[in-house]
Amino acid sequence: MARSHRAGASSPAISRRGVLQLGGSLALLLATGACAADSGSKEKNGASGGPAAQTLRIAVSNYLSSWDQDFVGFDLTALMLYKNVFPYMIDYGVTNAGDSQILDTQNITPTFAESFEPDAEQKVWTLKLRRGVKFASGNEMTAADVKWSKDRAFAAQANVAGIYRTIGLTSPDQVKVVDDYTVEFHQEFPSALTRQIQAISLYVFDSVEAEKHATAGDPWAKEWFAKNAPTGGYYNVVKATQGQEIELAANTGYPGPDPAKTPTIRISVVPAAANQRLQLQAGDIDVALGVSQRDIQDLKKAPGIKVISAASNRQVAIQMSVTAAPFDDVNVRKALAHAVPYEQIINNVYGGDARPAKSPVPLDMPGYDESGYPFTHDLDQARAALSASGRTSVDSELVFEADNEEQQRIAVQVQSEAAKVGINLKLTPLDPATLGERRTRKNIPLQLTSGQLWVNDVEYMLATSFVRGANLNYSNYTNPEIEQIYERSHTTVDESARNELWKRVQQILAADVPWVVICQPNFNLPVRDSVAGWVQPMDGLARLRYLSASA
Repeated sequence: MARSHRAGASSPAISRRGVLQLGGSLALLLATGACAADSGSKEKNGASGGPAAQTLRIAVSNYLSSWDQDFVGFDLTALMLYKNVFPYMIDYGVTNAGDSQILDTQNITPTFAESFEPDAEQKVWTLKLRRGVKFASGNEMTAADVKWSKDRAFAAQANVAGIYRTIGLTSPDQVKVVDDYTVEFHQEFPSALTRQIQAISLYVFDSVEAEKHATAGDPWAKEWFAKNAPTGGYYNVVKATQGQEIELAANTGYPGPDPAKTPTIRISVVPAAANQRLQLQAGDIDVALGVSQRDIQDLKKAPGIKVISAASNRQVAIQMSVTAAPFDDVNVRKALAHAVPYEQIINNVYGGDARPAKSPVPLDMPGYDESGYPFTHDLDQARAALSASGRTSVDSELVFEADNEEQQRIAVQVQSEAAKVGINLKLTPLDPATLGERRTRKNIPLQLTSGQLWVNDVEYMLATSFVRGANLNYSNYTNPEIEQIYERSHTTVDESARNELWKRVQQILAADVPWVVICQPNFNLPVRDSVAGWVQPMDGLARLRYLSASA
């Protein structure tokens, strides 16, 4: 939920409401959320035990699909790299959470920009650039680069153009150059989402360099950008070997707060999780971003390795089709909600390393209220709810991702408990293509989903998952009052007023039960014990500049 990522989809989409939606993936370990320190580590972020290493070695599971951020959706390796090598004008700040640190979605601060502030009506936002900031080419970053980059985004009608609609930006004419270092964004309406949407979208291309490679047939240099790394971010790409390795060098010209701690980062592609584990244990890599959950449990006991544990806002749920029998009956949905063994799943699948969920709104999201999901594992209540539907038993199927051990183990435990109350489930693992086709046909009665939102706000959650036309709304759910609340929320900027809207949303979802909300698994990252400085990213995209290691 691009977050946003909510479910296990594999390609980007823009709903009719214009919301960029990215599929989450259980195979990718860049989960997000509020952070809690690993209980086995006493070291503070940024404080390793010896002299700093000059190079940090990170393993990822795949090489990025393209260097062109305007046209990439679900490639989380690429999106993480973009966050570090593109110059973003603003970004989340950092706040403490116990002995660890997290990105602070309530505190979005200038980085490459000098400031980004609204007028009194919060409709015109003014971006002021720092003077003298340069790309690796030597070209100075100016308002012309910002304007060119946003004109390109609108022309692409892809990622940024889609998400900009949520804050009333639909045309390049709304982005106006005032002078060489000032740009105005003229929104159609005020929005409480503006800072978070722009934290995702305000990245800048080197337009002078780009125009050297533009042609009449390719005026935005799409072909060139796909193959050539951007420059001018927290890091510059100094070497990229297709399918093998990427070398990053800290941008010494970065003008903002929190410069990179490690001069060089080498990112190697190690597709097999088992090989990442072996390389981590051997000390050949410092951070493994693609190790399996089962391997992580073993690595917690391995010498020279620690597992960073952080509370995540990744939600695991079962979406129930509210438009097809038998789950078009709310009592059948309530029966399944009471039949699911929540604590058993947390203990058996996650080794206790997950938080119980009390609402479809993720824990730690502003507006979260425990009234949103009042269901617990109670077989007597499950039988009573099924009886209220006029049935003594129902037959259905539970769909999950093939080759996904986590989802398979959850499905088996749900199947076992549901059978005790008369809900007989056939387990159906599907490959990504077949899963996508069936989602398009909207013929899946029950499906396991997992993902996190990039924008930490209930309005964005509704846009991705709970309103008519939302691409991740696999439940086919719609409620007239929620539709009205969603429309009203677009121009509601007062925090207390928004929280009242969200409380009502959660009351409605608790009554309608479109989802079984299972839990929020914690994020786990296996690293060498010399690594420090991990800042848990709410948007799922690691900021590598905070990481360091002792030599």
